[in-house]
Order: sequence, then C-alpha cells, then structure tokens
Amino acid sequence: MAFSKIPNWKNYIHRNKRVIALTGLVATSSVIIYNTNTTRISNDSNIKNQFTNQLFPLIKNLPTPPSRDDLLKNLGAPINPAKDGKPSSEDYKAEDASAKFDLIVVGGGAVGSGTAVDASTRGLKVLLLEKEDFASGTSSRSTKMAHGGVRYLEKAIFQLSKAQLNLVIEALNERASILSNAPHLAKTLPIMIPVYHWYQLPYFYAGCLLYDVFAGSQALKYSYIMTKSSAMSKHPQLKTDGLVGGLVYHDGLFNDARMNITLALTAQKNGATVLNYTEVKQILKDSNGNSKGVRLLDRETGKEYIVKSDAIINATGPFGDTLLEMDKDIKGLPTNKILNEATQLKMVVPSGGVHIMLPEWYCAKDMGLLDASTSDGRVMFFLPWQGKVLAGTTDVPLTKVPKNPVATEDEITDILRELQKYIKFEVKRDDVLSAWSGVRPLVRNPANVADVDQNDAVAVAAAAAASTQGLVRSHLVYDSPNGLVTISGGKWTTYREMSQEVVDHVIAKTPEFQNLNLSACQTRDFKLIGAENYDSTLEARLGQEYRVPDLIAAHLSNNYGDRAPIVLELFSDPNHPENKLPISLFSYKLIPDLRKRTSWFSWLKRSPSSQEQEQEEEKDKISTNPTSFYNSCEYPFTVAELKYSMKYEYARTPVDFLARRTRLAFLDSKSALDSIDGVVEIMSKELNWDNSKKTKERLNAIHYISHMGILNNVSPYDADTDSSN
Repeated sequence: MAFSKIPNWKNYIHRNKRVIALTGLVATSSVIIYNTNTTRISNDSNIKNQFTNQLFPLIKNLPTPPSRDDLLKNLGAPINPAKDGKPSSEDYKAEDASAKFDLIVVGGGAVGSGTAVDASTRGLKVLLLEKEDFASGTSSRSTKMAHGGVRYLEKAIFQLSKAQLNLVIEALNERASILSNAPHLAKTLPIMIPVYHWYQLPYFYAGCLLYDVFAGSQALKYSYIMTKSSAMSKHPQLKTDGLVGGLVYHDGLFNDARMNITLALTAQKNGATVLNYTEVKQILKDSNGNSKGVRLLDRETGKEYIVKSDAIINATGPFGDTLLEMDKDIKGLPTNKILNEATQLKMVVPSGGVHIMLPEWYCAKDMGLLDASTSDGRVMFFLPWQGKVLAGTTDVPLTKVPKNPVATEDEITDILRELQKYIKFEVKRDDVLSAWSGVRPLVRNPANVADVDQNDAVAVAAAAAASTQGLVRSHLVYDSPNGLVTISGGKWTTYREMSQEVVDHVIAKTPEFQNLNLSACQTRDFKLIGAENYDSTLEARLGQEYRVPDLIAAHLSNNYGDRAPIVLELFSDPNHPENKLPISLFSYKLIPDLRKRTSWFSWLKRSPSSQEQEQEEEKDKISTNPTSFYNSCEYPFTVAELKYSMKYEYARTPVDFLARRTRLAFLDSKSALDSIDGVVEIMSKELNWDNSKKTKERLNAIHYISHMGILNNVSPYDADTDSSN
C-alpha cells in the first residue's frame, strides 16, 4: 500500500514521527536480540519435550482428605458464649487460645491460598481462613490469562517506566511457573491482533518481539505475522474491509477458580488447615498490643474459636482495609468507620472489570483476538475458553468495594460495541450467556496516608489524587505498627511471587521463626495437586479406560489432572446410576413438572416461547436416558463431579459447585439456573440439610446466578443484598 492512499499521510508522519522512529529502533534491536536467543531457547525446549514411552498409572483411589469437621477440630474447643448468646469479645486475649499455629493467613483467594502453599511447604504450621468460599471474589472473575501484559510493555516503552517494565518481566517469569506447576489447568494460546493499517504492522511486531525477548528462555512460542488470507481463514467472522493481516503472539490461558481451589487443596495436603466460610471477627492482641491471634466464626455452625499465632498475614484483596482497621483498634474489633465511603482514604483503590461469555462462533476455537485500541484507550480480549468465548474487560473506578459486584447493562453493551468493530455479522445482546464483574485491588501504601485527617475532605481528596498518580498494577507488602502483615495488589499471574515475597518477609521479621528448621521456598518448580502424574495422554486414556465421550474426558483431564480417574470411578459406580446424569438435566429428572422447577424464564416471570417449550420437553425426554445425551451434550458436568467436589474439594453450597468447582454459571448462567434444583437436592442429602437450609441455599443460588447477565437494569452493588449471612 502506498503512502498516497493513506488520507493525510504527511500529517500522520509529522504527528507520529517519534513513534515511527522508535518502532524502527525497537524492531531492529529486537530482531538482533531475538536471533541471538533463538538457538538457546529452542534447545531448552527440545530437552524438556523429549518423547518418552513411560506413562504414569491412572490414580483411581486416594485417601479421603480430612472433612471440614476434622479441620475444625484443629482449632481446639469452641469458646463458650456469654449468657445473652453473644461472646463477651472485649475480654479475649491471644493468651486465651486453646490452639496455636505458626502463621494465620486471612483470605482464601489466589494470593492467600498461594501463601498457604508457600508457607506450609517450608515447614510452617499454617491456618488459612476464608470468609466465603475459596475464589469467591476477584480470583474467580479474571480474564483467565497468565500473561505478562502487552499493554504494560507499551506503557513501559513510551513512558520510559522502569516500574512498568519490571511488572512485565516479573509476570512473564511467573507465567512460566503457572504453565509448569499446573499444566492441566493452564495452556498456551496464540492471540491475534487484527491489523487494518499497514503501518501498524512493524509497530505491533516490534512490541511482540520485545515481549518474546523479555520472556527469555521461558518464551512460549515465537510471534509472527499472519497474512490477510490466513487471518480470514482462521477468523472468518472478522470484517475484511481494510484488513491487512494479523500479528500473532502467545500467552497463557487458565481456569482461575479451579487453580485457586487447587492451591488450597495443595496447602492442605502439605499440612495446612484450610477453612472456607470462617470469618475473622476479632484480631487478638498480646500484652504488648501486638496482633497475635484471631477470634473466628464458623459461619456454618455459628460456633466461635480463639486461635493464637506467631504471625498473621492479611491477604483479603479488595477487602484489605477492613482487616487493617481491626488491627488498628486497641481491642482488635471492627470499627464504626464506614470503610467503603469515598470520602475516606484507604489502601485499596478499587476498579471494576466486567467480562461476558459468548457462544463459540464469535472466535476461533484455538486462537484469541486482541483489540489493541479500544475507544477509551484500553485493550480488550476475545478468547476461546471452555468451549465458549470470553470477552472483556472494562475498567471503571468504584467508590466502594462490593461484596458481589455485578455487571451493569452499560458495561455489557460497551464490550459488545467493541466486538462489533471487528465482527461482520450483528453482535446481539441475546447472545450473552453470562456476565460478571470483578474488583481489581489497586493499592497505595497505607504508611503514606496515615497522617491524613480523615475528617478533612479537602486533605483526603488531595492525598487521594497524589497517591493514585502513576499507580502501577504491582503489589505491596505492608507492616502495620501492631505486627499485621498485609499483601495486596498484583494480579493472578504473579500470585506465586507475591506469596514467596510475603512469606520471606514474615519469616525474616518473626523472632519465633528464627530457630525453626525451615526450608527455602519450594514453589518455583512445584507440581500442584492434579499435576504430579499428569501427562498429555491423559484425555485419551480416560476415554479408553472408562468409555466416556470425548467432551467429558477432555473436561476432566483439563480441570482435575491426574485426579480425573477418581471422578470417573464415582461416575461408574453401579450402585449410583444417577452419577452419570449431566447435572444440567438432573433437575428435569427430579422435577418433571416444568411449572414447579427453577428455570431461567420462570425467574424472569414470563412464559417460555413455543421453541423454548420444545427445548424443555426434549431435555425432559433425554433426562430419562442420559446415555443418549452424552455425545451431543453441551456441558460435561455430571452428578459424579458434584459428589467429588463435596468429598474432596470442600464445596458447601450450590454456588460453590456451579460457579467455582465447575464454571457453569460463568459459561451459561441460564443453564446454571436450570441446574439449581438438582444440585440442592444432592447436596442436601450428602450434607444433611434440613428443609430450611435447602430453601435458603436454593434462594441464594438463584439470587447469585440471576445477577450474572440475566437480569437487566442492575447496579454494580445489587447482588450485595443477599441472604447468605
């Protein structure tokens, strides 16, 4: 294409001469550096991928892990409530504890669970506490990418920012660890940047080459330019007017919630006590006022416990300020301050990010798309994930941290509008299968704002503006005056490095740890549960051994790794033929009457159309003969998997299973709603629920899932008004 065909090309060159010059410089230097590394990288790859005929045996049985009740016994005896039924909490001290741990980690997200793995594998006695479920917050609501951040690299170059560059290099190193430590959960994905102006090609190519260079020996695959015809063949849905070609680079894609629960289970396997649905009600102080324990509530039984420790780590992500305020209180109790008010200066600077799930026809099955220049300067991904297409994300400042953030209609529309720029056919709102929002915990150092008068609105506003300028999406480790250690910020990809850093820090500062014979950090190259005996033949071997459809074999091998055969042993149990039934159909078998069953259109208070009615009746027929359904089923989640999640993975509620042990609520919220009745029925039998508990869990699940893109006209905070407390 000639310059003369570009409108106002002279003005373009004049306005962008620095960018064009820098692009040429970067491209030249990148090619030189890249070529010098090629041989070494290739040799390393060949060594690591030598073919072997030795296969791990299928693991068909493992000892059942400690039950939740067994883990609670590690906390000692519950405390006796006062006569009025409420503990006289102001009288409790750390010395009153009947159980002691070396380290208490508060927060069961990626960083908290990763910290529990790091500390327990070094030899510390660890207690991990999560108020809700593991990965119930930000850690299940990510873009599902293990990546260095191409947008951070662009900022590093043009802002000459060493901080941004360090963030990229750190994340690229950690990306390799995720892919190595959990190969069943994380895979390499090529991502194409559509190019509609020829002069963008060297710019994007230079950036992607640098991305490969900074990854060094841990580069995944090399970036390359795709011709227009190749791009159209791979992505036939793309608009072709003006399309020049594409630039393809590689990053990691993983299942965030399953990675999170895998971390918690790995910590438990290495001796940690891990508990979901346990809430810290008070931070206990010793005689010197140092934070040395917690009073916690088991939200299932209502019992309270006092536990002592030598150190406490606050890994509660967006909710980090709540624990910091408790630590400041002389008695360690929650204060009367409203931490979510915008007029208060806090450590966490929350930002909301929305994603949506779309049908598979919006993207190639084995290559993602990157919109490198959205209308507001962000980047947006469209990625094949779990058989669907994940699209996002937005970036909206929040005035407070919602418990269950919700995607608004405007945010959903924003993503669809960006997608329409590239898709030749109409992008429809009705195609949205699910939508959700997560909170990014950008952070400022609490030490920098400690002296600001919180009652002075002008001072708070000035300090907030100053402390948010140039915020990098990195992390910080903060020591409170009372000894609480807080780790906050960062992103999923760097969870392991963050965990290592905070454990290193706590060990160095805690006198009680100095005489312990602790190991060095073990997690750089450490196989998580499911990865120890995993290899790429597992999917085929599951199909051969158990004669299950490819969809089920692929799902189990990619989400459970070497533990997939245990799920299939439950699946094959002749005494429980219902275990083979897909969970999305169990409700149909359980409650044949459509009018009495929870379904997405009944929740919307409307009658199904004639086509929808036919689909429902067809599902009813299939539910009586599930084997006819397997080869054409859309979702591979079965009753066997539900029972496995309760027995081996501490699933306690329908949402735990539908949203986090499996990802059905994220893949298709309507199908998840249709599955609620069956899940409640099975869980009630396994966990001994009474009718009141069954009703409560059913309503909670309906409330949660109906706010995942089904209901319109919701606010970001609508889902906070649930009845789960």
